[in-house]
Amino acid sequence: MPEETVPPSSPSPLDQTLAALAAAYPGLRQSEPYKIAAQLADVRLTSQRTARFTWAGYEVHVRVGEEDHLDRDNPDSTALYREVRAFATLLVPGTVAVDGIGHVEWEMANSRAEMAFPAAFAVTAADRNDPRFAAAVLSTVGKALSYARLATEHAVVQAEQAADEVRWESERPEGVNPRKWLRDKRAERDAAAS
Repeated sequence: MPEETVPPSSPSPLDQTLAALAAAYPGLRQSEPYKIAAQLADVRLTSQRTARFTWAGYEVHVRVGEEDHLDRDNPDSTALYREVRAFATLLVPGTVAVDGIGHVEWEMANSRAEMAFPAAFAVTAADRNDPRFAAAVLSTVGKALSYARLATEHAVVQAEQAADEVRWESERPEGVNPRKWLRDKRAERDAAAS
């Protein structure tokens, strides 16, 4: 008699999300509310429905909305959902050593200088015990970290272009219109890039 084989079931949305996050962001962990030895799949929220995740110096701040009728495509739907909002921040060290430009009465230190990146949004099942809820929260955390990577790459390009413009201004010959000089230099840069 042939042995019966059970076809493997497809992984749950939570398992798929955990696998993707482990590959893209190894070491991602929930840092608030903190629980010793908690698994990443065990998404916890504070009483204000917030959470914080940490990865490689980034912090991802999560806020989960109230239960609401968010299905705008089907006004007759009675299903409840929650909106998930997440954004990443990165602490910027060394800001104390930066001198200001212009006059101030006195300098004040920023004790927590951080960059904030674009927020990611998603909709999830309203039931916080539903594995789809944890999957959606974690997926939104991953998207916020992807936005941080994208924004960082964009910032590098912008910083290089800004440095070019500062250098070009210092090279501008006396009597040459500053706008025309920058326009010509930008055209040269764009022509060299293509």
